[in-house]
Parts: sequence; structure tokens; C-alpha cells
Amino acid sequence: MRLAYFSTQMPYPPNHGGRVDDWRRLCALKAAGARIHLVTWCSDRPGERPEPEHVAALREVAEVVHVWPIRRSLGERLTRLSRLPFWPSHVASRMPSAQQWSELEASLAAFRPEAVWQDGLYPYVVAQRVAQRFCLRRFYRSHNIEHLYFERQVARATSLRDKWAWGLNLHRLQEVERMALGGAAGYFDISTDDLAYWKGQGFNHGYWLPPLVAPEFAARLSAPRERAPAFDVAYLGNLNAPNNVEGVLWFVGEVVPRLVSRHPALTVRIAGSQPVDQVRDAIARVPQITLLENAPDAVDVLRDARVLVNPVFAGSGVNVKSVEMLFAPAQLVSAPQGVAGLPAHVRQCFAVAD
Repeated sequence: MRLAYFSTQMPYPPNHGGRVDDWRRLCALKAAGARIHLVTWCSDRPGERPEPEHVAALREVAEVVHVWPIRRSLGERLTRLSRLPFWPSHVASRMPSAQQWSELEASLAAFRPEAVWQDGLYPYVVAQRVAQRFCLRRFYRSHNIEHLYFERQVARATSLRDKWAWGLNLHRLQEVERMALGGAAGYFDISTDDLAYWKGQGFNHGYWLPPLVAPEFAARLSAPRERAPAFDVAYLGNLNAPNNVEGVLWFVGEVVPRLVSRHPALTVRIAGSQPVDQVRDAIARVPQITLLENAPDAVDVLRDARVLVNPVFAGSGVNVKSVEMLFAPAQLVSAPQGVAGLPAHVRQCFAVAD
């Protein structure tokens, strides 16, 4: 099957949960024989633009690749600002210009797709437009109940800037989410809990599609240890999203002191991307904790601790980190939200506590 595939974010390098989920699905579809025409978006900020080797990796999976930068010139900002009364900010930033649409239309006409795959909510406008233009069925992969996810992030943001940045996407978000679900020929949800929520809202054409774990990644992660782990406890996840920040600060401030009182020689590692100053400051005050920023290899972190923790109290969808933790040779401890959306027999692999 030939798929016109629209990905909310550039799925390579797969260095955080959303990208990992998308990248593994792309690879699985290719392995199953799909031919893929990929459109995705990337940041245009210095230091965040994709490297040539990242685009080359996408081209190994997709026959056609369009990587569209989300530009921040004055003209682009004004255009997006004019769309905000009608669309959430993340949707407004992924609406193609006239030139992009013209190029895409010609590219798709040559590719001759047989279906549209919308991975994540925010490419909705262009995915729906392509489906209508080429008379195709559109299928939607939901990553979260987006309006609930953003409401919870806004509630947990600790600065006015973060509240504004997260809150800007809430306008009409639930309405757009319902449009994306309702107009899809079928939707695929990452979470059993979220699927039940949408079915309760009358969207009965959905299916559970859990995150994939690549066989080679699982094999590396679950291989027998050749040495004892260097740390007693470890956490791996981004250190900037408000729900993750809340959980890590709680763990550092409330849990680690209790552990140290019982085990003075305790060693803890907290690893993740782009830690905010609050996280850095909290960790710096606890000598038993080592901070590892932007870990180059998740496997090294997950295999190097006796206990892995996921202290997250808000969110939606499924924590991809919890799925990966299942394959590590460690004891697993999570707050209830960390195992949300997973089947009951999988949740039983974790000690769950808050």
C-alpha cells in the first residue's frame, strides 16, 4: 500500500517518547511492505534544525520526504497569529503555504497514494485536505487526549511564560480533536484508557495500537548484565515538560530523602533532555543524585540501575518510557499515571505507588 504519511514532528533522531513511537511505526510499516510519502515538521531554531544524516535516515524508510521547517520570521509569525482565532497554535504552525501546497500536490500526484495516515493531531488540516483532494480515506493515530493533556500541563506549569506557551494551544483544541476523530475512516489509539474515553464519547471506530519496541532495542536492553549496575535507582525522561518536572521534583524532594535515611550509600541517576533550572537546582542540593543531561543512549541508562522509576502524576496516552522499562533487567516502580493506558497484565509488572 502507498501511504501519504503526515507526522506531527520529525521522527528522527528517535531521542524522546513521541519520536521513538513514530519512528518505530514508520519502520514497521516499511517492513510490512508499505511505500511511504512522508511529510513532517521541524524547528527552525539554530541548533535544532535537522542534520543531513537525519534526513538521510528518513529517506531510508520513506520514498519521498518533505521536511517543512516551522519558521519564526516576522511574516510567518503574523500569518500564524491570524490563524489563532480559528485553530490551535500547533495546528496553525503546520498549515502549508501556497508554495508548499503546490509542491505537495504535484509530489503526491506522482506518488499516487492509496490512503492518508495522520500521525498525531497537529497535521490535521493538511492531512484532511490531501484526503479530500485525492479522494482517499484518512486514518488517524492518536498520541494523547490532547485537550486534557494540555489542560493538565497548563495547570502544572510554574511560570507565566510556560502557562502562556502551553495554554496557547488550547483554543478550539477539543473541537479540532473531535473533527480529526470523527472524519477518520478509522482511528488508532496509543492507550487503552484513551480509547475507552473516546468510545464513551461516541467514537466507536477506534482500535488500540500500542507503542512498538524495536526487536534490536529490546535485545540490547534485556541482555544479561556483564557487571553490576552503577546506580541503585534511575529515572529517564525529558526534564522540561511540566508534568515530568513536577514528578521529578516530588521524587527528589519527598522520596529520595526517605531512601537515603534507610540506605545512606544510595546512588541515584536522573537522566533526560533539556532540564529546567528548577530540576538542576533541586538535584544539586542532593549529593546522592547524579544528573545526566541529554543521554546519548537510553539503553545505557536503563541497564545501569537496580530500580527504574517513573514518578509522573499527570498526562494522557501512554508513557513510552514505561513500555521500554519493561525490557530492562531492573525492578520497576511507577506512579499510577506512569502505567495509565497499559493493559492490566502489563501494569502488574510494576510496583505502583504515589
